[in-house]
Amino acid sequence: MKNKFTYIITRYSAILSLKLLVVFLFISSTSFASSLENFEKANDFYAEGNYQEAIEEYQSLLNADHISTDIYFNLGNCFYKTDDIPNAILNYEKALKLKPDNEDAIFNLKMANKRTIDKIDRLPELFIGNTWKTLVTSKTVQIWAYYTIGLIFLSLILFISYLLMEQVIIKKAGFYAGLLFLGLSMFTLLMASQHDAIIKKSAEAIIFAPTTTIQSEPNTKAEKLFTLHEGTKVTVLEESTDWSKIKLPNGNVGWIKSEEIKSI
Repeated sequence: MKNKFTYIITRYSAILSLKLLVVFLFISSTSFASSLENFEKANDFYAEGNYQEAIEEYQSLLNADHISTDIYFNLGNCFYKTDDIPNAILNYEKALKLKPDNEDAIFNLKMANKRTIDKIDRLPELFIGNTWKTLVTSKTVQIWAYYTIGLIFLSLILFISYLLMEQVIIKKAGFYAGLLFLGLSMFTLLMASQHDAIIKKSAEAIIFAPTTTIQSEPNTKAEKLFTLHEGTKVTVLEESTDWSKIKLPNGNVGWIKSEEIKSI
């Protein structure tokens, strides 16, 4: 009687889960089809040379939370074609934040940076620290998280096989393989955590003012340190009312009006 009751509950739960899955897939597919249509429409505008119309379509997709590296990349191309270099750089950087190995975005970003005025040398980094950072940022936080979930799922399956199987060899293989995948999942979880920490620690922005003077303190009467121009990438260290403290790759630090920069 108990087994029959358990069977009924399990079957009902499975049917309910299946129905919910069908509804979810229907809603998702409808939303995906709509966004895909708008994406293709924007691409057509771009191909025809109607860059402003394409920009509006890509922006509408982003405003509807359809975020992707391709949209940011294409939007960057539109701004590049209209000679809006700061916005081009901003969107190429956003594309790379979602997919660090996007080779097209890397190349186009280099081309856009060549059209900026400020050429700033980067301070050398320690080899070990630079290698570790490169590894951590080689995948996005989301990708590392997906790897973690997948590896944990595999380790659970293997541990279940260890509990259910009777053959000693299969039990041992399931147990040790489960430990291996569990260990790998901890590593990918560490990568996700480290990447997220890097993003939070180094909030970056692009300067949009054609020319701006960097001050020693957050007020217009402070000492003028140096001048920067639109398109330059900076790291935001601190924010104070209408001002932001920034740092350049060469180590120089100063204050800029917050309205003159846009966060990546």
